[in-house]
Amino acid sequence: MRVLGLSSEDEMIACFLSGELSSQRFGQGLRSRLVEAGQAEQLLTHPDLSDAGANLARRGLLAATRGYGENRDLFENFPAPVTWTRALLSGEEVAGARYIDYSYWVELSGGSRRPIDAAARIEAGLRATNHSSKRPGRSP
Repeated sequence: MRVLGLSSEDEMIACFLSGELSSQRFGQGLRSRLVEAGQAEQLLTHPDLSDAGANLARRGLLAATRGYGENRDLFENFPAPVTWTRALLSGEEVAGARYIDYSYWVELSGGSRRPIDAAARIEAGLRATNHSSKRPGRSP
C-alpha cells in the first residue's frame, strides 16, 4: 500500500455517498432522502468539498441513511476521532481484502468474507438470504 496523503471526513463522506448512490441495494433509498432534503443528485455526483453547507448536507444524509455520527446502524461503535488517509493499493492487496464481519457479507461470500468469492457467488445467481435491502420501519 502506498499512502498518498491525508484526506478529510468531508471527503470520506462524499466518497461513501457516491458509492451508495450507485448501489442497487442502497441507491434508491439515498435518492429518496435527497428528494426529502430538497437536494439534487449533484450534491453527491459533483461534491464541492469547499462548500460547508454542502458538506453539512452530505453528513446529514449519511447520518439519516446509515447512522454516521449517531452511533447506530452501519456506524455503531465506530471510533472517533479518525484520521482519514488516501492510499493506493495494488491488485493483489485489493484481492486480499476482507469484508467486515457482518452476517450479510459472511453469507454472501460463503464464509470467507472475500469480495472475489462474493462476486463469484453473485455471478452464479446466489444471494444472501434473510437480508432485505430495506431497513425495518423505513422506506427503501
